[in-house]
Formats: sequence, C-alpha cells, structure tokens
Amino acid sequence: MKKSENTVGNSRFDITDNILILACDVSKDRISLYTETPGGGIDRVFDNKTGAVEKELRQFNLFISGGRYRAAAVAAEPTGVCHDSLFRTARRLGMYTACVSAEAVAKMRVIETNDTGKTDIKDPRVIFTPARIGKTLHHRIFEEPWSLLREWNTIYDMADQDVVQARCVIHSLIKRLFPDFGMKKDFICGKSGKILLSEYGFDPLRITASGEYSFHSTVKFLSPRIREKTVSKIYEHARMSVKRGLSARQSALISVNLLQRFEDLECHLLRKSEARKSMEVLYNEIRVIDPGLPMADRRFITTFHLSRIIGETGPLSDFRNHNKLMRFSGLNLCERQSGLYRGKTHISKRGRPLLRKILKLTVLPPVKKDGICGEYYRKKRDNDKMPGTEALAVAAGHFLKMLYAVYKSGSGFDETRIFVCESQFKEAA
Repeated sequence: MKKSENTVGNSRFDITDNILILACDVSKDRISLYTETPGGGIDRVFDNKTGAVEKELRQFNLFISGGRYRAAAVAAEPTGVCHDSLFRTARRLGMYTACVSAEAVAKMRVIETNDTGKTDIKDPRVIFTPARIGKTLHHRIFEEPWSLLREWNTIYDMADQDVVQARCVIHSLIKRLFPDFGMKKDFICGKSGKILLSEYGFDPLRITASGEYSFHSTVKFLSPRIREKTVSKIYEHARMSVKRGLSARQSALISVNLLQRFEDLECHLLRKSEARKSMEVLYNEIRVIDPGLPMADRRFITTFHLSRIIGETGPLSDFRNHNKLMRFSGLNLCERQSGLYRGKTHISKRGRPLLRKILKLTVLPPVKKDGICGEYYRKKRDNDKMPGTEALAVAAGHFLKMLYAVYKSGSGFDETRIFVCESQFKEAA
C-alpha cells in the first residue's frame, strides 16, 4: 500500500499512522464531515464559517488529548476557495491537512455506493476511504513572498484575459460603426488611432461632416508624421461607410460605447503593467531567500517569465525530482495500452492549467529558428510529424526540465549542456 505524506510547517507525517481522519465535503455555505472512531462512525453538518469550523474541530482534538490518536488530519476535495477557511483553521489548531483528488472521489463513489449519484451525505464517507489508505494529494500553504507572487500571477492573468476581451469588443464595435475601415489593428491602438477616437470617435459621419480638407488639416496637425496617403485613405473609407444607413443617434451611441471600451482597455493594460513590475520585484526578493533560483538570461528566460513560473510552482525545493514537477504541471505523459493495442501517448493535463499556459508562452521565443529550443522543436515537427500545438507542449515540458536542472545544479544557465546528458558532458570536459 502506497503511503502518502503531507506537511504542516516543516514536519512530515504518514497519514496512515494512527491519524484521526476527518473527511469533509465542503460547499460555499455548509460542511459535511465524517470520521470513524473506536466508538463508531461520526457524522457532522455545520456552517462553513470560521467560528463554526473551529468549534467542531476543537471537539475532535479531545481524541488527540486523550491519547487515542497521535494527530488529526482534515481531508477534503480542493474547491479553489471554499475549503481554504477549513484548512487554515485546521492548521491553526495543530491539525494536518490533505487534499483528495476529485477524480479519485468520483471513481471511489461508484465502489462505495454502487451508483454515480452525488449527495452531500454520501461524499464525506467517499472522501474518507482514499484518505484512510493514504491516497491523498500534497497540500501546500505558501508563505510570503511566494503567496504574494501567486496572487499577483492570478491578477496578471485575469487582466490579460480582460485585455483580449476588450480588444475583441473594440474591433467588433469599429466594424459596426466604420465597416469600410481598412487600417490594420496596430493602427487602432497607435497614436493616429487615438486621434481618430478622441476627435471623431471613429464615426464616419463626424469625419465627413466638415469635409476632407478640414479632416486632413486636423489629423496632420495632431499627428504630423502620418502619411498624406493614409489620411486620404481613411477619409475615403469614411465616405463609403456613411452609406451603411446608421442614423446619427445610433452612430453617436456606438461611438460613446467604443470610447468606454478603450478606457477599459487602458485600465486593464495599466493593471498588467503594475502586476508585471510587482512580480519582478517579488522574484528578486525570493532569490534572496532561495539563491538557487536562476537569474534571467537573454537566450533562456526573462525575469518576468521566471516570476510567473515560480508563482505557479511555488518553491522548487518542494519537488524531489523533475518527474514530480512534470506531474504537478500536467505535462507528464500518459500511455494507453491493452494487449496488442497501443493508444496515442499524450500529456495528462491534470496539473495546473495556468502553469501550462505560462510555459507555452515562455517557450515561444526559444522555439524560434535561432532559439535555444528551435532545433528541438523542428525535429518534433518535421521528423516526428507532431502537430504544432503538440510539439509546443513537448517543448514546454523540456523547458521545465531544463529550468529544474538549472535550479538543482545551482551553477546557472549553460547553453552547452541543454541537450547533453551528464556522462557526455563529463567526457567532453
């Protein structure tokens, strides 16, 4: 039987070694608890409030003080937010905490109850079984500055998504308001595009209202470097778009909406910039605590991308080897095989999706033709006939292994060792 280890502070414990297991099914408002003692099973239902949680858990501490158990461990499915108060209260009371995979609970439910139905009454008993045999996930609580870095990472990702959404809305509104607008997307967010927004709201009716000469003079005065041909082109497109049939009031309303979306875009871009600066500062702060973390390298990785990766992984010292880190990211390979059947090998995608997203963005420069992973990426594309997205995922996994190796070696980034095994490197030396 595989035994699972978890931590509280710096100590380690075996969850199967005389531990009172408190299995909890957590929702936003309620917590259902189940445990087994020498006197039989115990069921509890209480509010998911700090006071109620503390009151219930203190009652179970009596079993510990009475000498029946060495310690207590609270086990629950990770819910993202709802289980956080439960776990923090348990840690404060000296209890251990452990997560049970939602996938394991779903499969165990069929074994325990012989049906696939889900209820808050059944679930704590289902969670109890894998926890009792040690099938738990490592629960990590980050202290500062790692916790701050992860929080900023989430803020940056949300702002990045908001930027994408705002730009999509802006292009959609411009298409409705100015259907014949023929300039590229870089023009819209550039200096000339901002002039069209502030002076005319991208409204063809306002552009053509005072004539071509007036429009030409205004734009050239505000943006002297814009080409004459470009100004004439915009005016001609506006003259054609006037024929679309929108009324002046409807055009004005869309124009106001467009201005508001640009304001939202500026707000999201500012939030991204602030998050990026804060993350870089925090990464340098973490490097003081853990000097093994690599410095930025022009050919390898930037400080910003390092901060994003470490914000998701947490301390790399928590991982015993690179395989543990790969499983955490969901980039470990899964094989399907039965008898003579050989299915397609693919990545598990069971780890942290944001970490996989960050890694794929990080390896985009290295997989370019002259990048450090360019040859490796093209070998996967050309020789192994992998689709581009699959080859990029493989390159992201290889990049994560490189980063972990750099951290463990403590010697910094060495481009000559990227695709050379240790024995070959020693022979060359």
